Amino acid sequence: MTKHTLKPFSYSCPIIAAYQLGHSYGVDRFASETYQNVGSMYNKLNPENDSNHLYLRDAILLTEKANNDAILSAWAQQRGGVFVKLPNNLSCEEELSDQLLRLSEEMGLTSGGIRESRSDGIIDPDEYEGIEARIDALVTEALALKALIKSQVRDLPKPVSAEEDWGLPGKAATPIRKGA
Repeated sequence: MTKHTLKPFSYSCPIIAAYQLGHSYGVDRFASETYQNVGSMYNKLNPENDSNHLYLRDAILLTEKANNDAILSAWAQQRGGVFVKLPNNLSCEEELSDQLLRLSEEMGLTSGGIRESRSDGIIDPDEYEGIEARIDALVTEALALKALIKSQVRDLPKPVSAEEDWGLPGKAATPIRKGA
């Protein structure tokens, strides 16, 4: 494992994430699609600019159009959490198995990264940043597993009493006997 594998793509600042996402998507394209002035959009996405501000609606639109959750992930991380997409539909055993494998894989990468970082006896700030990103990815996979399992929870059917079944409050139904 190399030190390069320890740094998955992530941002800890939603403003920087918006800047990167906007430029990756295309500032001119985004400005055109949202009927905004191109120069203003460049300023809105510039973290160093104080004259124009990226509004929440712009960040939402950029997230949707780019189909990328980098801004949400960075915001969640800045707030001390992680962003986890919930499953879209009911899951099956295969999806559960796949998620368990992803969690195990991330645990292995995280453990290997920590071991490699400690190999020289110290963990430097760059190594810590990589470890922190790996742990965040591990937590994300664990929360995705939790959400997947929750999507499989079903209520058990409740037994129906005679009163409820026949709609007679407080009186039990008298069973009908054959031949009586």
